[in-house]
Amino acid sequence: MPRRTPALLLAALVTIASGSLAGCSDDEMPPATTASTSTPSSTAPEGSTDGAADEALEALLLDASDLPAGFTASDEADDTITSFCATQDAAAGLQASARAVRAFARDAGGASVIQLAFRFRDGGAATFVQQAETALATCTDIPDASGTGLAFEYEPLSPDVAAAVAAAGDSRTGRYGTSVGSGNLTVEVVVLQHDDIGILVAVLGLSQPRTELDALAATAFTAVAQRL
Repeated sequence: MPRRTPALLLAALVTIASGSLAGCSDDEMPPATTASTSTPSSTAPEGSTDGAADEALEALLLDASDLPAGFTASDEADDTITSFCATQDAAAGLQASARAVRAFARDAGGASVIQLAFRFRDGGAATFVQQAETALATCTDIPDASGTGLAFEYEPLSPDVAAAVAAAGDSRTGRYGTSVGSGNLTVEVVVLQHDDIGILVAVLGLSQPRTELDALAATAFTAVAQRL
């Protein structure tokens, strides 16, 4: 896989899943098979919400100061999505009254961090984590639906990374994923529930040693856990 700029690296994270959340508010979230393959639309680097403003939700989002030096906010993540292969959308059938997203890319390239947060209705936050666990357990080697052919093999997080969120929220799940074929695109993801809030944090690496991506993921996940 050729080297990508930070913006394109964030776009690669979008292709891990399928099912745009740009319209998520009072409507049911669309299934994975209705994904748009267009370039992600822009959003303010400080994060955005759909539906009513939700200051408590925004307060759970990462800031550049939470990450190592060299990470800056990006505007490439407004259409970031919540499934990990073509048939498993963690947000399928759920409704949310508010949504917030924040993304960061390393200036030197090679790594990105994206966070999504939702205020779910009707117990949806717990279901969000349960559906994410099912997806991460069954999505290995299944390509995404957008035509890129990307597929990932998922395995448990490293112990130090898992420890960062071991007691975070009311429920949680996470995995480390490696792209099938090239092997140089990797992702570490956690999905957390806190009351009626569901949070997804993904750390993406391109040609990054796992030890380095683990360190970045542990830093990002710890910062999110401390906000809950």
